Amino acid sequence: MFNLFLAAICMCGVAPERADDFYWENDLVGFRAYGPGDPHVWSGFDLFNKMPDAGTTCGELLHNHDKCGNWHVKAYKGILDNYAIGPGRGIGQIALYGDGEWKTFPNWTRCEVIANCDEFCEFKLVYPAFCALGEMTCHITLKRGERFFKNTVSFKNPKRLREFRLGPGLDVNPSRNHGGVVFEDAERGIVALYEDPRGGEEGSTATAVFIDQADADGVQIATDAQGCRILSLRKPAFTYYAGAAWSKTGAVTTPEAWFDEVKRFAASKSFNNKEQ
Repeated sequence: MFNLFLAAICMCGVAPERADDFYWENDLVGFRAYGPGDPHVWSGFDLFNKMPDAGTTCGELLHNHDKCGNWHVKAYKGILDNYAIGPGRGIGQIALYGDGEWKTFPNWTRCEVIANCDEFCEFKLVYPAFCALGEMTCHITLKRGERFFKNTVSFKNPKRLREFRLGPGLDVNPSRNHGGVVFEDAERGIVALYEDPRGGEEGSTATAVFIDQADADGVQIATDAQGCRILSLRKPAFTYYAGAAWSKTGAVTTPEAWFDEVKRFAASKSFNNKEQ
């Protein structure tokens, strides 16, 4: 029987069966954002570790989550959801500094799918206003064969930005199993982590967030109350990339290899090239 979920290499959409999770994925990696139906107010971006020859997709898993066993501890057809989110920023979600503290957004409330095809998926997630900046829109694209998605962030009331600093975060908190070797480059706006290996099917997860070089001037690296490292800047709109790799695939098996890959990819996406 023809399987809709396996027909496209790049894919995004909503899984109402799984509390309105919004997922996006390609041939290498998958991500999700918790939606309006989820009782957790966890706006951080989650990760699915994924084998390149996975026999299913993140979308199919989420739409049929109650038929796939415990996919948090045992991979289901090559996909393992062992990344812990909690209230942290996960892989790349935005934190905002104002009134003397770091604040995090509620879950997304509106979405728009722009494209689903073999070469890329593209969509928008809109997050509700909770400060003077108003609603936040994340315009995300993930391409085939790339481990990093691109996110261009904008706000409804950008003129109020002078009151805040904000930027994407990366969870490096060992209490959520995100301890390991950290690489940081404030000048280029990069934070990357190669997590400590874990037993069984888990291996090591490698994650990274970096600012497009066109927007990287003035970046500061801060730590929020959840132990996430934040690439903090003051811009009305900006572009960044975030992504991951899994040691079990054999593609990235050391911190050095991961940091080199992150730096190469960041250099290839410099200057906010709209054709990238």
